[in-house]
Amino acid sequence: MGCGPYLPEDELALARYIKLENEQSASEFVVHLGDIVSGRRKDWEESQYKKIAALLRDANRLPTFVVPGDNEWNDMDNPGAAWKMWTNNFLHFDQQWKFAAPVARQPERTENFAFVLREVLFLSLNKVGGRVHDAAEWHRRHRDNAQWISTQMEQSPAAVHSAVIIAQDGPEKPDKDLLISFRTSAIKFSRPVLWLHADGHKWFVKTNEWAPNIWHVQTDVVSTKFPPVQVTVTGEAKEPFLFDRRLNDPRWKDAQ
Repeated sequence: MGCGPYLPEDELALARYIKLENEQSASEFVVHLGDIVSGRRKDWEESQYKKIAALLRDANRLPTFVVPGDNEWNDMDNPGAAWKMWTNNFLHFDQQWKFAAPVARQPERTENFAFVLREVLFLSLNKVGGRVHDAAEWHRRHRDNAQWISTQMEQSPAAVHSAVIIAQDGPEKPDKDLLISFRTSAIKFSRPVLWLHADGHKWFVKTNEWAPNIWHVQTDVVSTKFPPVQVTVTGEAKEPFLFDRRLNDPRWKDAQ
């Protein structure tokens, strides 16, 4: 899930989604793709960060990972203070649960994590949309992100059959450097790769956009209308990734 909950009713829906996710026991972990607060405000207080952290944590037995978003960081009036609030509440968020795989952290950027689970490489990036408040910082971060992708793909075990990149935004903005590096790493990896993000608020699945082995997916806004999407990595060449938006599932409609 990503981009939300933005409204009080969406917060209630998220609590119900977490409850249902745990009751069904069909998922191994949960990821929030950033933008935990609405971009309409630029002066959120830390109490809202704490509220969303509690919604994702309380009554939740599933390990949950959170990546940064622009709404709660670089689009705020005070990005430095906002980043501190984010790290206070979401950095290493997953360590509140036991997880089935060891989780690595990028030394230069500890918000970036990676793990191998069931022969799938999962890795996250601090790649946000929104305002470029510091061009030099943006360049360093994208360079670190590119290195993290390259290192994790090159060092992944031979048995790994797929990779999933988790971020708040796609790799193509504000310049093409990260996209070019990612594409090079993915082609060299030569197995199916999914770039999964939120940011644009509109669901799509694109294939063969950047390379034949790359899938590009953008999620809905998590809200009363859109529950979290369940992603399945199959290990099959024809359909390596399956996406269940649960829009027609009566159990999830009832949760709304």
